[in-house]
Amino acid sequence: MARLMSRLLPAPGPGRLLVLCTAVASLGNGLYVTGGAVYFVHVVGLSPAQVGLGMSLAGILALALGVPAGHLADRFGPRGTTAVFALGKAAALVAAAFVHSFPAYLVMAVVHGLAEQSGHVARGALVSGVMGKEGRVRLSAYMRSVFNGGFSLAALMAGLVIAADSTTAYLALFWGNAVAMVLVAGLYMRLPKVPGIPRDPRGARPRGAVRDLPYLAVAQVSGIVRIGPTALAVGLPLWLVAHTDAPRALAAWFMLVNTLMVVFLQVRLARDADTVRGAARLQRLTAVVLVVACVVTAMTGALPTWAAAAVLLCVAVLFTVGEIWGEAARWGLRYELAPAHAQGQYGGVFATGDALALIAGPALVTAVPDRLGAPGWLLIALLFLGVLAVSGPVVRWAERTRVPDHESADAVRTAVKAT
Repeated sequence: MARLMSRLLPAPGPGRLLVLCTAVASLGNGLYVTGGAVYFVHVVGLSPAQVGLGMSLAGILALALGVPAGHLADRFGPRGTTAVFALGKAAALVAAAFVHSFPAYLVMAVVHGLAEQSGHVARGALVSGVMGKEGRVRLSAYMRSVFNGGFSLAALMAGLVIAADSTTAYLALFWGNAVAMVLVAGLYMRLPKVPGIPRDPRGARPRGAVRDLPYLAVAQVSGIVRIGPTALAVGLPLWLVAHTDAPRALAAWFMLVNTLMVVFLQVRLARDADTVRGAARLQRLTAVVLVVACVVTAMTGALPTWAAAAVLLCVAVLFTVGEIWGEAARWGLRYELAPAHAQGQYGGVFATGDALALIAGPALVTAVPDRLGAPGWLLIALLFLGVLAVSGPVVRWAERTRVPDHESADAVRTAVKAT
C-alpha cells in the first residue's frame, strides 16, 4: 500500500497539498458532469440540445477569456486568484439548484465554465510558482493521475444518483460540489504565497503572450494531439458499434483501460518532459503513436469478431499512451517556453490551442469515419502526421525567440522587492 501511495502522491509538502486540492475538485467535477446534464434534462425540462449548447458556449467563452484570467493571476498572485475562481465555481453550482429555464441555465453554465477554465489557467501559474522549474511538470503528472481516478470514482457515484432518480439526490450533487470547491479554495490559501507582478510605474509593458507568435504556434500544434482522447472516448466506441463485428459491450472497457493507465502510468511516462528538448521529443512520439492507432483502427472493420475485439483493445492502449505522452509534452512546452514572470497569461494563450480539439474534434472523429469508413481514419492519421512534420521546426522557432532566463528572473526579483 505504501508503494502504491508513493506512486499516486508526491512527497509531503506544497505539492501534496496541491494534489489534495485536485482530488477534492475531481470528485466534485465527476458528480456534476455526470449527473448535472441528466438533472437539467430530466428534472428542469431542457432538451439535450439546449444542455449541449450551454456547455459548448461556456467552453468557447472560457478559452477566449483564458488570457485575461492569466493576467489576473500574474498581477495579483496565482494563489489568491485560483482560490477566487474556485469560489466563483462554487457560487455557480449553488445557482444551478435554482435554474428553471433555458436562459438561466445558459448564464449558470457560462459562469461555471469561465470559473472552471480560468481556475485551471491560474492553477498552472500557481503550480509553477510553488514547485519551481524542477518540480512543476512532475507535479502536473501527479495531479492528472489523481484527477482521473477521482473523476471516474465520482462518475460511478453519480450513476447511483441517476438510478435513484430523486430531485433531492440530484440537488445534493450541486451542493456537494459547491462545498468541495469552498474547501478547495481554503486549501489553496494554505499554500506558500506566490507574489504577483506589479505594474511598471513608468507604464512600460513587455511583449504580451498574444503577440508571441512562436509560442502561439506551439500551442496550436500541441492542441491538435488532444483530438486523440476524443477519438478514444467518442470515435472508437461509435466505430466499434457501426463498422466492426466486435462485441458492443467492449466499448465500456475502453475508458476503463484509459483510466487505469493514466492513474498508474502518467507520472512515470512524464519523466522526460521537464525540458524543452524532452517535451518536444514526447510530442513527436505522441504523433507517431496516434498515427499508428488511427491506421490500425481503419483495419478493424474487416476483421472477425474476436480479432476485432483484441485489436481494438490494443488501439485503446495506443490512444491512451498518446494521451499520456501528449499531456506531458504540453506541460513541458507550456512552462518551459513561457517567461517566469508571466506564467499566467502564457498559460491562457497555451489553452487556446485546445480550440480545434474542443470545437471540431467530436465531429471529426465521429462523422468522418462514419461517412468515409476506413479512409476516414486515414485522413485523421494525416492530421497527426502533420503534427509530426511541423512539431520540431515550430518548437525550435519558439526556442530561438525566447528572452534569456536571467532577464525573466530579474523581473520576478524586482516584483518581489516592490511587494
